Amino acid sequence: MKNALVLILIIYAFIACKKSPEKIISGSEKSDTIFLMDKEILFISPSDKNIENLKKKYGDDFYTIADDAHTYFSDASTYLDSLKVSYKNYNDDRIIGFKINNKFIEIPKYKNPWYLIFFQNDKYKMLDLVNIREEYVKFFNNGNLAKSTNLDSKKIIDSIAGNQYFRVEEKDCDLNNDSFQDKIIILGNNHDINPQDPSTKIAPIIILLNEKNEKYKVLINNRIYPNDFGDAFSRLVIKNEYFTIELKNTIPDNYDSEKYITFKYDAVTKKINLYKYSEDINWHDGSKSSIRCSKERLGSIYFDQFNSNSINEKCK
Repeated sequence: MKNALVLILIIYAFIACKKSPEKIISGSEKSDTIFLMDKEILFISPSDKNIENLKKKYGDDFYTIADDAHTYFSDASTYLDSLKVSYKNYNDDRIIGFKINNKFIEIPKYKNPWYLIFFQNDKYKMLDLVNIREEYVKFFNNGNLAKSTNLDSKKIIDSIAGNQYFRVEEKDCDLNNDSFQDKIIILGNNHDINPQDPSTKIAPIIILLNEKNEKYKVLINNRIYPNDFGDAFSRLVIKNEYFTIELKNTIPDNYDSEKYITFKYDAVTKKINLYKYSEDINWHDGSKSSIRCSKERLGSIYFDQFNSNSINEKCK
């Protein structure tokens, strides 16, 4: 069964490669060097040799890791297919890089065996498969997406949501007080939370800042909810340059909690920062507890950096 899983992964990668032929500019069709030129998206998987090394390193856990990677690859490739964006597949034994002024810049190996490489305009980013929706928009935002969509918010939202997320709430606002209409969109995850599947613990919250009715600046955070605690979205409250995301949770026979996460647009830095964070907990034994944290205590935490899984630790 285990060997069959590895075989399936190898065959799957081979079929994907057949769908997206490699472009190698090296003067030799047998070269192990991949030269990146224009906009590129690459899926990187372990070579046969490295698969054997991983099996020795992780033992039986390797098969869980490989199975998760296969699921994330399927989700990521489906997302790109929905955008009609092409991609390629390579093993990690290939040398991948690009040229600047006739100098070859090699892209290093990533920390995880299965990963993605984004490349455009002589810049690259390596990332985990599970982060593709958030990072795709961030990386390519200043290029094709922002320019092609202009103020087409539906196209932007749909490109982020794909088949994994649905719209929960969308509100118009003017966060930066420039008289141009901004938007805040809450997305929900189509899948029930699975403690063993990190992709079920995230749902993007999107801010579209209207740049003089020419295009949107897109900000995304998928670490606010559901998070590791399984919090549910409750309400979005907006007042001028402030907005608050309210979350709630019930752990049977343990506690009920409500969280209030307030952000503020800073007119000086033109950034959206965490303004304050609070949590009220009603324990089922009748006791209560609360957490209160302000920007003065937390320092600068930008909207796209906020993480619900670690904020309580920062408040101590």
